[in-house]
Amino acid sequence: MPNGASPKEKLEQALAQFTQQTGIPAQVQVLDWGEAWNKISTALESGENVPDVLQLGTTWVPYFAARGEIKPLNAILPQVDPDRFVPISWSTTHIDSDTTIYSVPWFIDIRPVLGNKRILKKNGITRESIATYQGFMDAVRKVNEAKETLEDGVKVRGYAFPGKSDWNIPHNFAPWVWSNGGSFVKKDSAGNWQANIMDEHTLLGIGRYLKFILDTLVSPEALQKNSAQIAQQFNNGEFAFIIHTAEIIMQTRIHDERGGLSNARIGTDSVDVFPIPLGTEGSVSFVGGSNLAIPSKSTRPEAEKLILYLTQDGVLDAYTKQIGFLPASRNVLNSWSTDSVYNVLVKALETGRTYTTIPEWGDIEQILVAMFSAVWDQLEIQALYSEEKLYNTFIEYSKQIDKRLGFQGTTVMTLAEFQDLWHKIVESTDEPVTPKEATSTDHIRNNLRIAPWLFVILFVFGFASAYKRKRKK
Repeated sequence: MPNGASPKEKLEQALAQFTQQTGIPAQVQVLDWGEAWNKISTALESGENVPDVLQLGTTWVPYFAARGEIKPLNAILPQVDPDRFVPISWSTTHIDSDTTIYSVPWFIDIRPVLGNKRILKKNGITRESIATYQGFMDAVRKVNEAKETLEDGVKVRGYAFPGKSDWNIPHNFAPWVWSNGGSFVKKDSAGNWQANIMDEHTLLGIGRYLKFILDTLVSPEALQKNSAQIAQQFNNGEFAFIIHTAEIIMQTRIHDERGGLSNARIGTDSVDVFPIPLGTEGSVSFVGGSNLAIPSKSTRPEAEKLILYLTQDGVLDAYTKQIGFLPASRNVLNSWSTDSVYNVLVKALETGRTYTTIPEWGDIEQILVAMFSAVWDQLEIQALYSEEKLYNTFIEYSKQIDKRLGFQGTTVMTLAEFQDLWHKIVESTDEPVTPKEATSTDHIRNNLRIAPWLFVILFVFGFASAYKRKRKK
């Protein structure tokens, strides 16, 4: 798949060295992420045009492993040396609670907060001031209220994220959910997986993410865009913050002639990296990435040699430095951590989290995409938003997740209970907001509460004044 800028060229360089060392010729075919799942599924099932080595997203491994479409790799584990790899990355090589290994980690996709150094410095925003959820919200508000305009007339905003139908949409919600103690699915005491959307901690994480829109800190217009478009706007200097793949960091150090961003506005402004703002349970980043696997119908024994070559430390170091994702090897990461920017990412791996490695996850992820797209649809158009619609959306898709997991569950939260909890989530803050800091939505919400009482007070006052004037006459 297209990892980094000029993905085919960079991998061909590694394959050329492999051929030089082993005498084994190799060629690469690059599939766009949007078409990769269908093409790989078809090839593995039919056996036609099947490759010898596959890049698989970490969440894809359990699905193809459960179908018997990728080979067990336990026989080469002594050469692989599992202890070399970061534990969170190695956990994606197999099916949950299974000891059979079906893939080898290649690189890690960890998604931190990326900040535009120039904008942050101009607004006096420090690393400490955005360490917490409330601090991050205040920083976003501060940038918005500064009303800076770029030379081309574009207004600078504090934060933005993509919305409906984006391929990353569950990844975007995950850090907020996990940092507040929630999860998309959970395992009960009997070992059965089930939906966990209606858990109060999960709803807290979802609600805190939605508050960026509800409190007008993020423009609803952003919900019409995908991850690539939001990243492009960040690169153009339009946003102070985004949460995105770490490849942007490396790209700012690469000249534009080689597909980098050194000459872009973000290259000039400079990018900094921050942990996910602290929630009730700490700072938990989304961790994904890609592994290498061998299709079951591949007949070439040389495939194992290629996997071993591509995952050795020296090759991993060179390749990941080209594409900007973190290497999965502990040894290589140790050298990367000497870079102050990448050190933040390496430390974030210690508390990061990946999705549950179950065969059903690929389908569950698509259910989550549909669910969160429906949520963003409601928030994009204010007239469509209501707590009852939100509740029904969460219940509907929770049932779909349970059905896919084969779990016979019952709804444990009524609409009234949901509304009570939701009010506490969307109306609370870690720190009090002063009237000067209140957002337009806060004013609307407060005015709606005050208006009826104010009308009564004014009416009584007016009636009393009129009565006194009449008495005087």
